[in-house]
Amino acid sequence: MGKNYKGIIIKLLIWVMLVAGIWWMVKCQCVNFKSLTPASLRDFIQSFGKLAVLAYIIAYALNTVSIMPPIAALSLTAGLAFGAVWGAIYLMIGAMIGTTATFLISRYFGRALIDKMLKGKFKDLDEKLAKNGFMTILFFRVIPLVPYEVLNYTGGLSRIKFKDYFFATFLGLIPGVIVSAFFGGSLGEIKSIHDIFTPKFLAAIGLMVLIIAVPTIYHVVKKRIKKGT
Repeated sequence: MGKNYKGIIIKLLIWVMLVAGIWWMVKCQCVNFKSLTPASLRDFIQSFGKLAVLAYIIAYALNTVSIMPPIAALSLTAGLAFGAVWGAIYLMIGAMIGTTATFLISRYFGRALIDKMLKGKFKDLDEKLAKNGFMTILFFRVIPLVPYEVLNYTGGLSRIKFKDYFFATFLGLIPGVIVSAFFGGSLGEIKSIHDIFTPKFLAAIGLMVLIIAVPTIYHVVKKRIKKGT
């Protein structure tokens, strides 16, 4: 057995161990994902005191790498725990560390294996992705037709250049990060039922709905354009 195959087998074993470990945590109910709400996560993060910011950034980065819940709740926690402005900054830092880590992990552990399995069958497509990597990643970040976590890992498996992936991810995440932090911060300001109807909170809800609806809006517009041609 060649050294390359030994390396691939070792990497696969590591992946199996990671997946098995996560499965065990869920199966034994060591982690109750149902209780992981933005409010409970905020309380947990703030329990670190002066290290709360560092704890949040590390938690978000690790959550991104693990592809496990509660990434959405954790995104809202930024604004809830630190306010809209600082929450957006900390959320962006955690997201960039996490997405960069997933890219490097998939490229280091999976790229060689993918090359051997495909044996150049999709070489042309791979080269196109490499040439248009920045716009491809930016498009799917702004219009999330591909799940956040899937895009992180498939980026590393493709021939997209790291710098294209990194800067496209940074720019593409800005809208979602700002809206998530703003919405989370608005949640923290609700003290009574009347606060739900304040212009700020209604605006936060509207922006969040718009972000979620972007893929649907894209499909509708695309269909209408096709019908018009």
